[in-house]
Amino acid sequence: MIFIKNDNSVKIQKEIHKELRAYNRKNCKWIYDNEDGIPSRDEKRYNNFIVYDDEKLIGGALGFIEYQWYFLDKLYVSEKYRSKGIGKTLIHYIENFALENSLVGVRMGTWDFQAKEFYEKLGYEVFGEIKDCPPDTIHYDLKKVFY
Repeated sequence: MIFIKNDNSVKIQKEIHKELRAYNRKNCKWIYDNEDGIPSRDEKRYNNFIVYDDEKLIGGALGFIEYQWYFLDKLYVSEKYRSKGIGKTLIHYIENFALENSLVGVRMGTWDFQAKEFYEKLGYEVFGEIKDCPPDTIHYDLKKVFY
């Protein structure tokens, strides 16, 4: 008899990850696993670019390499330092890093109240959007391909 039940145990989550990742690995050389079947992201794969004014942290870009792409996870510049070209400089650092490492491109997400137009001015294109996630916002996925 086939049935469905609600089960939020970590053991079951790991088993589902393990089985799906095993299938995916057979079909895509870029899929990688650790021994638990959970996607691994060792520290070498993270590449963050942090901005200081003397010793004061004023911003940064946090991201990682996966599937030959640089995934920009977070980009932040303190409000006092905005409109001074720091964000643009961070993006150029990321792009140069990606090119030096022969990555396909850079991708990220942003909400409608954040920086969509900023990224578009730098050559990024929207390839997806989700309305009301969270409610009353629009989430955009953007990318810039180098080939």
